[in-house]
Amino acid sequence: MKTTLHTHTATGYILFFAACCLLATVCRPLSAQTLSGTVTDAESRQPLEAVMLCVMRGQKTIDYALTDSKGHYSLPWRHNGDTLQLSASLLGYKREIRNVASAGRQDFGMHTASIVLKEVQIRGGRVQGRKDTVRYDLAQFASSKDVHIKDVLKRLPGVDVEESGQVKYKGKPIDHFLVEGMDVTGGRYNQVNNNLSAKAVKTAEIMENYQSVKALKDKINSDEVALNLKLDPKARDQWIVNATAGIGRSDNDAPWLWESGLNALQLGKGKQSIYSYKTNNCGKDLSTEQQMLTANNGLSVPLPAFLTQPGISAPLDKKRLLFNHTHTLNGNRMYKWKEEQTLRLQAGYTHDHIGQQRRNTQLYYQPTDTLLMDETYHYRLTTDAANLELHYEQNNARNYLANRFKVEGETGRGRSEELGQTLQTSQLSAGNHFHLLRNGESGTWELLSTVRYAYRPASLLLEEGKSRFEQHSLYTDNSATYLKKHNGFTHQYKAGVQGERATLKQPADFNASYLALYLTPYFQLERGRWMGNLSLPLKAQRYFSQQRSFLFFTPSLYLRFQPDYHWKFSCYGNLKCSAGDLTDLYPAPYRTDYRTWRNGNGLFPIATQQTYNLYGEYKNTVQEFFITASLTYSHTRRNTLMEQCLSEGTVSYTRRLQPNHSQNWNFKSNFSKGFYDWHLKTSLNLTLSRSTGKQLTNSLLQTYRHDHLQAEPKLIWSPVADFEAEYHATLGYGGSKIGNDTRLTPLSDIVQRLHLTFGIGRLDLRLSGEHYRNELDAHTHLTTLLADASLVYKTKKWRLEARLNNLFNKKEYAYTLYSATQNSTSRLSLRPREGLVTVSRQL
Repeated sequence: MKTTLHTHTATGYILFFAACCLLATVCRPLSAQTLSGTVTDAESRQPLEAVMLCVMRGQKTIDYALTDSKGHYSLPWRHNGDTLQLSASLLGYKREIRNVASAGRQDFGMHTASIVLKEVQIRGGRVQGRKDTVRYDLAQFASSKDVHIKDVLKRLPGVDVEESGQVKYKGKPIDHFLVEGMDVTGGRYNQVNNNLSAKAVKTAEIMENYQSVKALKDKINSDEVALNLKLDPKARDQWIVNATAGIGRSDNDAPWLWESGLNALQLGKGKQSIYSYKTNNCGKDLSTEQQMLTANNGLSVPLPAFLTQPGISAPLDKKRLLFNHTHTLNGNRMYKWKEEQTLRLQAGYTHDHIGQQRRNTQLYYQPTDTLLMDETYHYRLTTDAANLELHYEQNNARNYLANRFKVEGETGRGRSEELGQTLQTSQLSAGNHFHLLRNGESGTWELLSTVRYAYRPASLLLEEGKSRFEQHSLYTDNSATYLKKHNGFTHQYKAGVQGERATLKQPADFNASYLALYLTPYFQLERGRWMGNLSLPLKAQRYFSQQRSFLFFTPSLYLRFQPDYHWKFSCYGNLKCSAGDLTDLYPAPYRTDYRTWRNGNGLFPIATQQTYNLYGEYKNTVQEFFITASLTYSHTRRNTLMEQCLSEGTVSYTRRLQPNHSQNWNFKSNFSKGFYDWHLKTSLNLTLSRSTGKQLTNSLLQTYRHDHLQAEPKLIWSPVADFEAEYHATLGYGGSKIGNDTRLTPLSDIVQRLHLTFGIGRLDLRLSGEHYRNELDAHTHLTTLLADASLVYKTKKWRLEARLNNLFNKKEYAYTLYSATQNSTSRLSLRPREGLVTVSRQL
């Protein structure tokens, strides 16, 4: 037994020793087959910890390891003869993938990058992007110095707010302005911009390719842009009431200045209300409160006029030259049921009396000589405008039903004693727009019907007599559409009838009525990152009194390529044919002001225009970086040309049968960049244009070319909570060439605005300066420096402001503008030095 035991024990030791030797022999080559290396930051060369190294076969991970604190990793390699993928990934860095066929050393230098997950860019910042939506956290943009929401919107990268209040995104005006998903103003969104408290809004969303009709979502491409404000829960559905009263004096012994207002807002998800009354005579333009800032209203039908009131404008802030007495009142109420039905009721009224003292010097360049016309006058304009609107909408994924009824009226009376001219204009219009759409199993059916009646009387009173025009228009457009989409291909067919009864009763009966039948096939194809559409409108139009018929074919082609969330490229081309309207076809001469005559000469103007556009954009919400660029070329052919005849004190325009063409090149670029850590926003708008054409003057035909360059840099910087700087400049440079011998010296115009705000506890001191350098001709330039100061004391409910405008008491401003064959120098009176004290309270 002992012998047997020892024999088995010895045998076991021998087998164990043999197994160990065999294992050592096998493990020796395996330990040598290792994949290892070091991972560092490509820029700083510092080692990166916790980088995941994955060995993959196709899309399947078969082994992995993490780097240590020194950036080192090691992986056993058991895949001889196979070519696999080695992936290195870390949050905040661009993922790198390499093909690896054998063991050895693989070092990585990784580059930083934003995180992209299913088109979502994530950063612990103030701007986020997802698909077609950019979301701004307004709490990180707003400051204690902001009063209304427009003060915050202008700080957002990619967003601009014009002086008129119009909001633009990447240089394009927005098409919808929503609050909690509801359009309570119907496009008159200054009633929100100028009244809603900045503190009441939590986030702002920009939605590109916005389709307002849910039943058409994912069926028809939309290039519209919507802005949606989401309120702070504490402000939602609550009444926000503000009252303002102010009084002041000016240096020119004018009557007392005043400014007052009362507004109440209730904005929620089920119902919204805006009521406002404002008045002032201190130069604030209140007419923008009732101005339609979007065009998507279904009733924007052009209405030509024989007589129009001249505006008061200049390339400087309107508050500097606006001598006004203004009252404006509006009321909006909107209801929403079941997330799909809405009813909006709107009414508004504005009374505006403005005045201006002006001197104009105009040079007309003729083939043989140059004519100078000079005028100095006081101009006063009184307008009254009112609007009323009822809009019902039912909007869901299956059906869409909308009806919009609108009434608008306006009267204006302009008077100049020096010119001996009184111009009276009026307009009353009422229209209804009906829209019905239904999704069925076989496709989508759509019905549209628009009807509008307008009455437009006007008169021109001069020392030698009075001219009166009485214009009527009854317009209608009715169409039916069928649409179907399958496998990314959409085809749509629209057929309709359009007509207008356009008549003139005075000074003589005249009729320019027409009837048109049209058919519009439309095709759209989507394939991954590509999208294209082709539209082929065909219209047969008959003018009855003129006994003329036309067949207009206006095709258009659009292609878009979007490789990823950041980039977008598109190209567009179209052909547009058009004929004259009532004012073009009227055959008799008539006066438009004290020295200007127009004569259609019984000719029928026809125009054919080709337009081509290339567009590209890049956006990176993590970096708060937005840039767009577009190049547009248009070529227009016309069968007639307006001949300009000049004599002492008189300018007449007569239509002549003269085939001609004109060309226009236009390059636009919009750049916007926010710097999160610096609390800085920068932007630059760049425009470069060239126009060429022909001008007929005193029976002689001459060519012209006009070039213009404009750059508009902006900067808003808040390095600390108690200081803010805002800079805005407009730099213009342009000139004209007329014929072969006349070249107008290029002129430059420089406008710079700087606003500095200092905070001291509850006090804010604001200093503003404006610098204007205008070249009036080749040898003369004018420099104007304007300055304002204001002091604001604020509490939770109260706001007390004392401001002093035009500290240097400048009296006049002058500028020169070039047009095709003339230049015009204007000198305007400025508002004098003025002081005003206002008190505001949130009730």
